[in-house]
Amino acid sequence: METNTRKLVSLPMALLTLVIVAGIMSVGLAVLKLNTMVTFILALVAVCIVAICLGMKLERLQEIILSGFRKFALTGMILISVGMVVGTWIISGIVPSIIYYGLQIFTPSSFLAVGFLICCIISFFTGSSYASLGTMGVAFMAIGYGMEINPGLVAGMAVSGAVFGDKMSPFSDTTNMAPAASGTDIFAHIKSMFYTVIPSFVITTVLYFIMGLKFNAASEESLQSIKAIVVALDESFTISPLLLIVPVFTIILVAKKIPAMIALIIGALAGVIAALIAQPQFSFNEVVTAMSVGFVGEFEEEALASLLNRGGISAMMSTIVYCIFALELGELMYEMGVLSVILDKVKDRILKPCNLIIATLISCLATVMLTTSQYMAILLPGEVFRSSYEKANMAPYVLSRTLEDGGTIFSFLVPWSAAAIYSSGVLGVSTLQYLPYAFLPLLCPVFAILCAVTGIGVLDREGKSLRGKTTRNAA
Repeated sequence: METNTRKLVSLPMALLTLVIVAGIMSVGLAVLKLNTMVTFILALVAVCIVAICLGMKLERLQEIILSGFRKFALTGMILISVGMVVGTWIISGIVPSIIYYGLQIFTPSSFLAVGFLICCIISFFTGSSYASLGTMGVAFMAIGYGMEINPGLVAGMAVSGAVFGDKMSPFSDTTNMAPAASGTDIFAHIKSMFYTVIPSFVITTVLYFIMGLKFNAASEESLQSIKAIVVALDESFTISPLLLIVPVFTIILVAKKIPAMIALIIGALAGVIAALIAQPQFSFNEVVTAMSVGFVGEFEEEALASLLNRGGISAMMSTIVYCIFALELGELMYEMGVLSVILDKVKDRILKPCNLIIATLISCLATVMLTTSQYMAILLPGEVFRSSYEKANMAPYVLSRTLEDGGTIFSFLVPWSAAAIYSSGVLGVSTLQYLPYAFLPLLCPVFAILCAVTGIGVLDREGKSLRGKTTRNAA
């Protein structure tokens, strides 16, 4: 029955369905500027209408939609746990301490390299590329102008650092979406990304260090924004290296194979305890409420308020809804056979691990260009290629890694995508200006292709290397 359902559509109808979805997403998001959730709903309704016209019964349609919802249950709980962690780690002073100590190592002579590392740290522990760009990115742009550094170079540095956290942080929405779409564990996913992110990170750091050596002075005025943030952090929170015990403890729990959701909830509760001990200026009610609605504080520094007033379960709700609709849409198109009938035409080539990885990257890029959505570029290709990776006997975390190397990355490089528009807006530099200097986003897809060709980091479902076998069928 399942096979018949997936072969429901013909190739022309499959292509028409993809065109309809791409058209709704492109027009809705880029032209009409509709709310993302509304656009997802319209796309889902359109595909439902196609399915009904092709003879699918309403009971089966409902079953498929609910199947997509059930697949999201664990990821949804993890996202809720992430919101709790971010809220409690901010009010406890953990995140402020990380930012405070990170800014202390800043020196003008190593501006680009240290700025990149600071953006990496902030985006990792907040799980938000947008927060990193909207705060430290803006501050570093001001410093860069004072040092007469090419604004495109500074913006590229900030984007590279922000992307690092967006890819590697267990608190990032995209880092949770990718394993959900591919059917793997988040920490297996993060470990798999080491193959592409670590070499890209090292090369990026070296490049920024070399390029920054000629800039050895900054005006006092250009450094005031950083100093103001440091002072405001010191005045608003008790800053202590002892607070870093909590994130270290949470990482140890993960290393001990504690399930991600449980480890994060324990980390959030540890943040509550740390806040009650280290931050007496906050009441018990304020501390526990941070798990629900996030941290809300008043700061004279607007950049600091933008960075720290966040977190909580409520902050994750929109992301959760995006994921639900996208997974339901992907599940429906998969069960209708929209994707399989297209892949069947190239199945002899697509089952080669090398070609499959490259095809996934191309699919992610095409999805970003058509829908402008980072989320869609992860979730829909994940649903599309999941069965193909299974047929090729490839580990699901290879797929999740490739989704991040494509979907997360390309969204910052395609000028009309939502992430690129945001980055350009807050940094005051066009995408084409910062693109040549956004070394980390540029290098990750390159290393993904190198891994695909060489087989390094490409493993089968038993964890055995496919090195030397990626250019022939693995199934």
